Amino acid sequence: MRTTVLSAIAAAVLLLSACGQSEPEDGGASAPASVPAQDAKSTSLDDITVEGKTGEKPSVSFAAPLVVEKTESKVLSEGDGKAVADGEQVTAQMTLVSGTTGKVVESSYDSKAAAGFPMDKTQISEDLYSALNGVKVGSRVLMTLNGSPQQGQPSQTLVYVIDIEKTEKPLTRADGQKTDQSGKPLTVTWEDSGEPKISQPQGKAPTKLETYTTIEGKGPEVKEGQSVAVKYSGWLWDDASQPFDSNWAAGGQPFPVSPVGQANVIDGWNEGLVGQKVGSQVVLIVPPDKGYGEAGSPPKIPANATLVFVVDILSAQG
Repeated sequence: MRTTVLSAIAAAVLLLSACGQSEPEDGGASAPASVPAQDAKSTSLDDITVEGKTGEKPSVSFAAPLVVEKTESKVLSEGDGKAVADGEQVTAQMTLVSGTTGKVVESSYDSKAAAGFPMDKTQISEDLYSALNGVKVGSRVLMTLNGSPQQGQPSQTLVYVIDIEKTEKPLTRADGQKTDQSGKPLTVTWEDSGEPKISQPQGKAPTKLETYTTIEGKGPEVKEGQSVAVKYSGWLWDDASQPFDSNWAAGGQPFPVSPVGQANVIDGWNEGLVGQKVGSQVVLIVPPDKGYGEAGSPPKIPANATLVFVVDILSAQG
């Protein structure tokens, strides 16, 4: 499967940018130039004032420009929830302020879509990981980060205010009630690990997208625009002996579909995943016009192929 990857100054920026892609509050002016440390008017977290209640968009002020040479973070107000731990999935509201201008660049409060990210140093910046690890849900965290020049952006100090809303152990497989598969064109069975296998589909290949669940999860329904993490395997309708693609075999790392409904995946996925519940396992029978069409995807997927995907929905954020 294909997906887009957003690039930004740091992984923390990537997380916020994925939430809503809102315009900077300074009217979208061009990126400010980097500021030498000797010209800074503010140089530490102590020079930053954050006002407002946790759970509401903060007001951030300081004498600009701000240059903090090393990453710093502190808990501004402590919540009373469980502590964030390694490997968990965190949901947080994030507000980003330019140290050079003092203006809000972006806030998930504006887009009404909280950021969701794993506490995994291979997937987020180590600075963000360190700032949140062990901090309780309900806390507000202030962090500064020096962004290195990327994607035409200058180096500058970035200010984050992070309100931690939730942390939980992510699913590693579908988790719910198995459904009756009688009358379906194929049957899904499972290895002990949860990896699915399918029987050879029977009957004519459908000409329209078909979806049904083999495991009914208890989580919230997937909404268009969310970032969805899945495990999946895919087969050709005409040959169920071996999947042509699967992320179960590749270490089992979840595959991101973001934003679902408009993600850079086949239409059968964008349409078939919306409305399904987190924790469910979904069968997607994808006709050619919702898959790879006349072109196919050589060498594994021929032209005009009907595809069968079994997809475990692990999380939906944003």
